[in-house]
Amino acid sequence: MTRLNSILVATKGSELDIGGRVVLEARGAKAEILSRTISKGGSIIARGILIGEKPGVKAHLECSGLMLSDEGSIRAIPELDGRVAGVELSHEAAVGKISQEEIEYLMARGLSEREATALIVRGFLRVEMVGLPESLKREIDRLVEESEKSLL
Repeated sequence: MTRLNSILVATKGSELDIGGRVVLEARGAKAEILSRTISKGGSIIARGILIGEKPGVKAHLECSGLMLSDEGSIRAIPELDGRVAGVELSHEAAVGKISQEEIEYLMARGLSEREATALIVRGFLRVEMVGLPESLKREIDRLVEESEKSLL
């Protein structure tokens, strides 16, 4: 099983173009590409390519983007390339903003607008990365928390 996880935050003036390519060449091979992107005025291109070359391979590609500014852009480019019968390749891609209804729901439960937004962003950025050592998981959590402060 191959996994590629990315978390990207683009602040005003930044331009990020990142992605991954997985070629599944063995029967039964599996892969997953997950990306979470946030634009706070910067531009992001999130690419993902899955190539299935043998029957029985399974792979999924997920690109999710969150716009926190009226400036900047997020462009998701998922690409699936099935080269034989019997491959299972799938993708999901979405770019949007935090809905006002979600913020109002959390505010009705006692959170300020800033706290509600921070909670939604935190949930969006949480990506389970299987197999990481605990020390690395803690460091990623610390970096996500640090980036949340600069986003709001």
